[in-house]
Amino acid sequence: MWNNLFISYQLNDPAQNQEAIAKAIDALGNSTQLHDTCWYVNSPKNASEAGSLLGRVLSQEDILIVTNTSSDSAIWHNLNEKQEIRIKQNWKR
Repeated sequence: MWNNLFISYQLNDPAQNQEAIAKAIDALGNSTQLHDTCWYVNSPKNASEAGSLLGRVLSQEDILIVTNTSSDSAIWHNLNEKQEIRIKQNWKR
């Protein structure tokens, strides 16, 4: 099954290698960059698998959100507590 993923990230260090991140996202499947740090990817990976792979090129301080619209699921890393609570309160499952 192929998944429709939306990937968004914010780098703690803007000088970080954007090319490495783009290559990692491209490796997930058919990718389209929507703007600087937001991508659509049609991928055989789910949100959790994609997040794990991207975690290899992102730093521990970076923010990452991967949403799988095919399964109505998402993962995130380094959101603040208020942001996490708001997502969990409003996510329709």
